[in-house]
Amino acid sequence: MDLLQKDIPILAKIYEAKCFYDSRNNRILLYYKNHVTARTLVDSYNLPTTPPPNSSLYVIYDLQTGIFNVSTDPPTYRVSNSKVYVTSPINAEYDMDKVIIYRISSYEMDTAIDLNYILTQLNADKVDGFHASLTPAPNVIVPLNANGILDLSATYVKSDVYTFRRVDLTNATSDYELQVGEEAYISFSNATSVPLRIATQSGTYYECHLICSNAYDESANFDPIFLNPNNTQYTNAFVYATIYRNSIDLGHHYSTYSAFRCGWLFSNCTFFITNFTQYKNVKGVYDVYGSSIDTPTIVVFSTDWKDSTTVWTSLGTITFPQPTSGYILVRRLA
Repeated sequence: MDLLQKDIPILAKIYEAKCFYDSRNNRILLYYKNHVTARTLVDSYNLPTTPPPNSSLYVIYDLQTGIFNVSTDPPTYRVSNSKVYVTSPINAEYDMDKVIIYRISSYEMDTAIDLNYILTQLNADKVDGFHASLTPAPNVIVPLNANGILDLSATYVKSDVYTFRRVDLTNATSDYELQVGEEAYISFSNATSVPLRIATQSGTYYECHLICSNAYDESANFDPIFLNPNNTQYTNAFVYATIYRNSIDLGHHYSTYSAFRCGWLFSNCTFFITNFTQYKNVKGVYDVYGSSIDTPTIVVFSTDWKDSTTVWTSLGTITFPQPTSGYILVRRLA
């Protein structure tokens, strides 16, 4: 058995390959070692017909797609400028390091080769019929990279411990339904109203982080930050209770509003959202800054929507008393 391109220096540095014909099962067994990744990979191909005895088999294997082309006729190909140009038995073009061409001779002697045995001895490329690759793609198993991170795509946040899906809803025009464990990212600039564009339903639970970057203009109003469920205000339907501590005062407060109050002035807020038709609540903690007379102020709060019949279908819109910039993270927990 021969790797026909082994005289090409760059290919010889990358791959060491072997190929067998398993006449008992009428299939091609291929395994090769990638010297760059130090992994030995295995694949197989079931032949549609039984080849004639005592002749060579020629195998063209596409490393990108895992597709075999097997023929009893020698392939016609040439190598030029790091490309392999095949004209027979197929017409195809490959990068030099993305195709391997084999010749299997005296293949009837290899009747005892068993792919299951090879799989137990090697770090197999296929699991349940799927290839492994560091490049994410449909029907591909992605292993940990050299840093021990499951690097799935640019839209995933990388972690040494776990990976979670982040969706950028900054410019979304319609509501997106987060899956459990999925996180939305919404950035805003010089805004007084920020729609979250997140669909919700009864029985869901969320964690939200609201980060504002501006300094507060004390000559303007001191209204709260609100979350308007369903992007709507409901007159006096919300009750708000809080305990706060600042540089000059320790106290508590209770008010009625037309939306969920979840902050005040410019706040870094962390809160949890519960959506049950019979119990709709936002509770958490925020830190107020930007007002010279009493910051920092730490606030623990809870806001109930005192309506047990209205269905909460859109997580809503966050409004600010003054234009501000920052970002919002919303993660669905249940």
